[in-house]
Amino acid sequence: MPVSEVHHVAMTVSDLDRAADFYEKALGYRKTLRTDVGGAGIEESLGLPAGTTGKVQYLQGPTRIGQLELIEWNGTKRRTATAGHLELGTFLLSFQVPAEEMDEVYERLVSLGADCVRPPHRQLLENYGHITAFAARDPDGNLLEFVSLPSRAEVLAFRAGAEG
Repeated sequence: MPVSEVHHVAMTVSDLDRAADFYEKALGYRKTLRTDVGGAGIEESLGLPAGTTGKVQYLQGPTRIGQLELIEWNGTKRRTATAGHLELGTFLLSFQVPAEEMDEVYERLVSLGADCVRPPHRQLLENYGHITAFAARDPDGNLLEFVSLPSRAEVLAFRAGAEG
């Protein structure tokens, strides 16, 4: 039996309040549980060094699935990877946006000072169809993608037209 969809993604941030405010405004997610973490239980379950503590803020979108868990751990923060396309690990977080809201989401991110790679643009994905997308970096430099996807019917029509 397969497991469920991704329940949440945990991201280490340098400033919990700044990151939570950014994601609340950028995504329209609502802040939910805020808590402190630490102690032997979490150290053992996650393989953390003794004495590790952190502050956590969850943000929830339209459903309970796909939440963001932002964590500011104690200690000196550092970025050891650039999250570039050749770095192992998470490359980006992708969020689906209705086509009619894409420009508004882009303008919202620009107004928040996000480093947007480029404005939304339409591109063709082989054997899938056209998507509209743009990417931006959050305050800690994490890459975020915002994408408008075709419906299943549009994908099937595209594939039928491509084969015929």
